[in-house]
Amino acid sequence: MSNEIPDIEVIRREIDRVDNALLDLIAERLELSAQVRKAKSGMRVWRPSREDSHVRQLAAEARSTSASLVSTIWAELMSASLAAQGPMRLHVALEGDVLSNWSLVRDRFGAALSIKTYPTTSAALAGCYAEDEGVAVLPSPAPPPGGMVSWWTALGPGGAMEGMHILAGLPRTGRDDWPQAVAVATADILPSGADQTLICATGDADVPAGAKLRAQSGAFSLYSLDGYHAIEPIKTMRVIGVLPRPIGQ
Repeated sequence: MSNEIPDIEVIRREIDRVDNALLDLIAERLELSAQVRKAKSGMRVWRPSREDSHVRQLAAEARSTSASLVSTIWAELMSASLAAQGPMRLHVALEGDVLSNWSLVRDRFGAALSIKTYPTTSAALAGCYAEDEGVAVLPSPAPPPGGMVSWWTALGPGGAMEGMHILAGLPRTGRDDWPQAVAVATADILPSGADQTLICATGDADVPAGAKLRAQSGAFSLYSLDGYHAIEPIKTMRVIGVLPRPIGQ
């Protein structure tokens, strides 16, 4: 290996060259994103399964770049793209202290999207439910025993918001088995390729073997089941979402 000290001015010029190339590529990507909305023809703007699958693949192909940095960079790029495609807005519940750390939201959704905050999870859910492209960001269902976060029961059998689904976890990267917060929307439940299916059950429902209890509230129980499973809803049990596994797990 050469012991020659590199010329700092040469290095700086190379950094400037790379930065300019990056800006050109970002501009090209945003232009392509502007065309996506026209091509979607009525489809939902936010497609979390596609987004998480893409970031997971990029992180796997990255050489010396951490998965966390890849996720953060693409969160900003996708945030700008989504903001250009349509009126998507985040409805963030500040109940408790989980989402008082804004970096948790920024690292997953970037800075370009419109955000509205609420003092309670129920208010955030209602605000989201009223908008076609709304996404509620809420504290995760709490693990038993004694978990006090019960908003998820509204998504379960007979709940007031059966059309809403848990579709993403925050943070997107890491090794934790359960997220700190989740994103909820009326978008369809679709696989990302590395998922946990979320099942809400009441009473003596026959929950699939291997399901792991995640939260309880009154007669309702929330389970996760490894993999993506399309289970027909019944009176006492329904799938209320799918969580892509954290990148790096």
